[in-house]
Amino acid sequence: MAAMHPATPLPAWADPELSSELPSLCAKGEGQAIEFKLELPAQPHDIAKSIAAFASSNDGLLIYGVSDNGRLVGLVEAGDSKWRDRIQQRLLSAAKEIKPPVHPTVSWAFVEGRIACVVKVDKGLEAIYYSNHRPIVRRGPTSRPAEPGEVEQVFRARYSGRASSANMPSTKLIGRRMNQVLGLMNAERHEPLTVVDLARAMDLSTPAELEAVVEGHTPPTFAILDQFSARFAINKEWLATGRGQPFMSPIEHQPLPEGYLSSIDAEAPTCVYVVRSKSDVGESFIVVQTDEMKAWRLPDVWHVSDHVGGGGSRQLLSLFDLFRHWCSGAKAYNVLGRLIDPRLARSIYDGEGYPGVVAYQPLSHWWDDLTDIEHKWTSREGSKKAYGKSFVAAQDIIREMLSKAGG
Repeated sequence: MAAMHPATPLPAWADPELSSELPSLCAKGEGQAIEFKLELPAQPHDIAKSIAAFASSNDGLLIYGVSDNGRLVGLVEAGDSKWRDRIQQRLLSAAKEIKPPVHPTVSWAFVEGRIACVVKVDKGLEAIYYSNHRPIVRRGPTSRPAEPGEVEQVFRARYSGRASSANMPSTKLIGRRMNQVLGLMNAERHEPLTVVDLARAMDLSTPAELEAVVEGHTPPTFAILDQFSARFAINKEWLATGRGQPFMSPIEHQPLPEGYLSSIDAEAPTCVYVVRSKSDVGESFIVVQTDEMKAWRLPDVWHVSDHVGGGGSRQLLSLFDLFRHWCSGAKAYNVLGRLIDPRLARSIYDGEGYPGVVAYQPLSHWWDDLTDIEHKWTSREGSKKAYGKSFVAAQDIIREMLSKAGG
């Protein structure tokens, strides 16, 4: 058995809590509340800029000795107590250049022989803080000078006394709606998605860009609204204003189910789910899944039952023809059936529930059994027992229409 090497003891000057948390902070990456610096900048105003940004925007940690990608490199000379004292004085002196003054806390973290300097900054009581005579804010992973409109917005929110005077509430509501989408997407997932997963799926340059919007720290750009809506099949009007429902189809309505076939094929889906409600009406719809991040419902709901009129009968026959096409094997994707609770079905076809949850519902062969109108492999009584008498009535309607058409 190999000999166990004891862990490097923690020096007395190192903060135990920070030392323990540092690996997870590095793994989390830069964002609205964390900034990494490989080494201390040469100019005091570069230090002050980062501190002022957190004071203006939110509590934050400025960590020296960590690369931009989160790798703990350490500060080589930090083992010397005199060097640490000089660095601490340098950081506090830089903070004094900020107007109004900021009083950060300087601590040291020690992990496996590497030392990092951690500057903790609390959000200040004042509306905004200035470094080198410029107002500085934190937006995602970036500390930058504030635009004039941002400064006006911050002061209005801070001093007007009227909640509706600034645009921040709408910004926060958009973030909340994005977070709501994430929660709905995770409703039945075994491994929940994160904001970072969504940001990567959107091909954003840094996950913190989306994280700052979701947390309500920064307003979304039109580009982010467009990307978020398109990537996850979200109703952009709902996302921006709250009007309507979250989920929508990205393709146009077609008069008959067969008309959707070319649009479905063009999306190159991984799976298509044919879903029917267990209600007597048998509300049925189709969910197209292009990947684990995007699933959407076709714009229509059809009644697979005898609850149809003349137009509904024609749609039922077209749905039958679509199912026969898929049963023939003429497709490059999986087609799976789902028979689900009426409340869940309603939430999905009303646009409130995430369509992708159907992937986690039990498998059903109702859709290909519907094509067995002569009951060659499943008896009439068997179909009635499995799917209800209204399902068999739908088969009777299809058979009668085919007979009239000579099909």
